[in-house]
Amino acid sequence: MMRTPAVVLVLALAGRASVHAQSLSERVAAVREGAVMFHFAPRAGVCGDGAHFIRFGHSYMGEYRKDYVSSECYAGPVVVRISKMNGEIDRVEAWVGPVRNQEGRDLGVISASSAAKYLMDVARTVPGRAATKAILPAVLADSAVIWPALLEIARDTRTRDRSTRQDAAFWLSRFAAGAIAGKPNQILDDEDRTGEEDLKTHAVFVVSQLPHSEGVPMLLDAARTTRNLSVRTAALFWLGQTGDARALDLFETLLRK
Repeated sequence: MMRTPAVVLVLALAGRASVHAQSLSERVAAVREGAVMFHFAPRAGVCGDGAHFIRFGHSYMGEYRKDYVSSECYAGPVVVRISKMNGEIDRVEAWVGPVRNQEGRDLGVISASSAAKYLMDVARTVPGRAATKAILPAVLADSAVIWPALLEIARDTRTRDRSTRQDAAFWLSRFAAGAIAGKPNQILDDEDRTGEEDLKTHAVFVVSQLPHSEGVPMLLDAARTTRNLSVRTAALFWLGQTGDARALDLFETLLRK
């Protein structure tokens, strides 16, 4: 039976609507073997070269070389590439910067909130290194509120490995630092400090190196009561390295305010 142009147009539009109605999870799940990519808007202040490094404020992630400091740093998008084997997620990679031609199915632009939700679901459920690697791009997603999911992961000693829990706790500490600085749902970047503040934050570091979590009570006290913001954020940073349940409780308290 021949179809009229109008019928063909309706069917084409219906097909497009069906694709767009699918969740990101469903679209990734449809790829059984190989790689799938998507990209989305980053938080303010996040940039990268699309291949080697991601920069956030003064912090570099990924590869670091001196010549990268003078390299062009592009403000997005965040690009995620997920490799799959036998229908299961095997690897998660992320970059910030121009989208490069890579092998795999490209899903195109995704909303930052949808991408962050999907990536945190991966971090909560997928075993091994892929779960850990899913956290960073979720953190970088523009305006996404992910700290409740990070907290759940950091506390999940039953199904999440140590590396994934540590990554979650680290980023929780950064969001908590943003909260005490009056910047809710933002990651507080390192700021320039005076010499006196450097000495105080070094003292916090020394406390953090005490064995057997002996320094945790002092770090908790500094994070709660010290007036100096640099000292408080330093204490939160080192608490984020401990994985201590008391530190996670403090992060939750600060983030719920």
